[in-house]
Amino acid sequence: MSERYPMDMIAITKLMTTPVIIRIVTVLDVTSLSILELLEYGLSLNDINYSLENRVISFDKPTKQLNSEKFSALGIPIMGDYYYNLLKSKVKLTEVGLYILESIKGDQLWYRSFSVPYDQSIDPNPRQVSEIG
Repeated sequence: MSERYPMDMIAITKLMTTPVIIRIVTVLDVTSLSILELLEYGLSLNDINYSLENRVISFDKPTKQLNSEKFSALGIPIMGDYYYNLLKSKVKLTEVGLYILESIKGDQLWYRSFSVPYDQSIDPNPRQVSEIG
């Protein structure tokens, strides 16, 4: 979170209504996970890319590039370790992701505070019959 981006509330509101974003944010609530672990949660690479593109998640630590690594003419590493390193790299929530997570948790607490069990009485002064008199 070293880079700070202005928070566009319209864009954040749109992201908060996107089920993929909600799922990624709630999965990454506790800890940072690798991309491979996110795939194990049933998310697709498109979902992860969408979250990265919208700055909901970011890479936790940049992947280390080996100096001895050879590259093709297109700049792609020749060794297959590049893709493995990408899949095992950790991602974390950004400020936008944390804001969305806090909003979700706040909504859950708000709904819980106003929900009353069906069979619970709402008498402001509940007294037993034996106490009267």
